[in-house]
Amino acid sequence: MKTKISNNYGWERPDLIHKNSVMWYSRLNFILKELDFLNSLLNENVFPIVESHMVPEAESLKEKIVDLKIEVSDLLNKVRIHKNGVKILFDKPNKNEKEWDYKHQHRKIMIKVHEFDSKYQNMKKQIFRTITQAIRHKKQKRISSE
Repeated sequence: MKTKISNNYGWERPDLIHKNSVMWYSRLNFILKELDFLNSLLNENVFPIVESHMVPEAESLKEKIVDLKIEVSDLLNKVRIHKNGVKILFDKPNKNEKEWDYKHQHRKIMIKVHEFDSKYQNMKKQIFRTITQAIRHKKQKRISSE
């Protein structure tokens, strides 16, 4: 039998793993709601976007929002299952193998959550930049017509 050795990092303690999982779940839930807000923000500012000829960019951002919603839903499900599985770390029999697998899964989810968050933050900046440019264009057009 091959024994897997796990380094004891501070975040590998069961209480910290659970705390991280709860935090990720909460963050991803918030992002899911925020994606709806960003979509409605794009919809509400459709006239400035159309006037500034930024429709293709806005449409691609809306498609990205849909893709991110699917991705965040999948991640939420994985984190929920992972969060509920922390009891494995407290089981006594066959602890080493199950514990190592659970911690390895925790690391993989941590990487996915961080990658998703980075992707989400970049997309969010693009949305605000697009809306800002569209509103500036509308204001400049209004000022020039006066």
